[in-house]
Amino acid sequence: MNQSEVERAVARATGESRHFVRRFGFSLITDEPKFDTAPALAIDCPGCGAVFDPSNDLNLGKGLECPRCDAIYPVSVDEFYVVDGPRQPLVACA
Repeated sequence: MNQSEVERAVARATGESRHFVRRFGFSLITDEPKFDTAPALAIDCPGCGAVFDPSNDLNLGKGLECPRCDAIYPVSVDEFYVVDGPRQPLVACA
């Protein structure tokens, strides 16, 4: 598929003109997305459900401290699961 065919297909699907579609720069993705292949552990916050990276100073005796909930939850080892790679740190709500 070339650029002209992409623009024609998007124009047909949206009902817009090819000129309108061309201005928004629709194009084919040339590279496959790169995924982090290193597996990592994760745990879900019981309060808000956010995925938490336990490598960020998690103490099993203390529990999971979620910055979104502003609470500490007890955790056990069987609540951890493997994800594709390390996650971004959670950000507390303002």
